Amino acid sequence: MKPYVPRKGDFVAVIFDPQSGHEQRGRRPALIVSNTLFNEHTGLAIVCPLTNTDRDFPFHVAVIDDPDVTGFVMVEQVKSIDFRARKAKRIGRASDGVLE
Repeated sequence: MKPYVPRKGDFVAVIFDPQSGHEQRGRRPALIVSNTLFNEHTGLAIVCPLTNTDRDFPFHVAVIDDPDVTGFVMVEQVKSIDFRARKAKRIGRASDGVLE
């Protein structure tokens, strides 16, 4: 069985520790925003973590019509992660509206 390589639009569960300053921490869902080719060749993925707190920021993207994940994509918290070292686990797939 091939190891999991995230695809753009996947929701994954990731542990964001260690963190620093205002960065998100702990285990939380994240949206993969990098494409599969990048992820496969680098072993990294560019992600935006999600929060359940509605801060009414114009750059937070609501995830409301997804059966697996709800919350707000925090675009300002974009981060590159080693998805294997952080043991990213796929938990769903974003609708096309979230990715636009």
